[in-house]
Amino acid sequence: MAALGKSLYEGVCGETQKPTDCLQLLRHDPRITSAKNYFDLSKFILEFGEKKAKEGKKYIWLIAKKHPTPQITLCAKNTYESLPTSFIITRDEMIHDPKTATYDALLIGDGPAYCAEAFRKANMENPPINKLIALLSSVAYYSIEHLT
Repeated sequence: MAALGKSLYEGVCGETQKPTDCLQLLRHDPRITSAKNYFDLSKFILEFGEKKAKEGKKYIWLIAKKHPTPQITLCAKNTYESLPTSFIITRDEMIHDPKTATYDALLIGDGPAYCAEAFRKANMENPPINKLIALLSSVAYYSIEHLT
């Protein structure tokens, strides 16, 4: 349970490696900030992640068109094409198998990690949306872990 006086999302953000970034990211979603149990919190985080992954998909494809290196193209094609679905699958899986859902939430972070490396190799800055998706993967993991 979250520490006395803290909301559930604040407690989960405190478990991540970037608690300040997490709090800043999630504080504007009233469903997340007012969640009363970890199941709802996890669901809302994964839905938020799906939305951000869709935004990221559009943005990463724009970058891939301007800088069509093989790695960045793979980032757009393989990672960002499937990221929204990864959030959906993890959300659905959490209902019947939270333990596997925690693992899947961590796996979501592999895509942004690959893309960060692709941008580094292309001498480009890792876009904020990619960092955000990596953070959401971690936040989802910590939130779902409370269900196991």
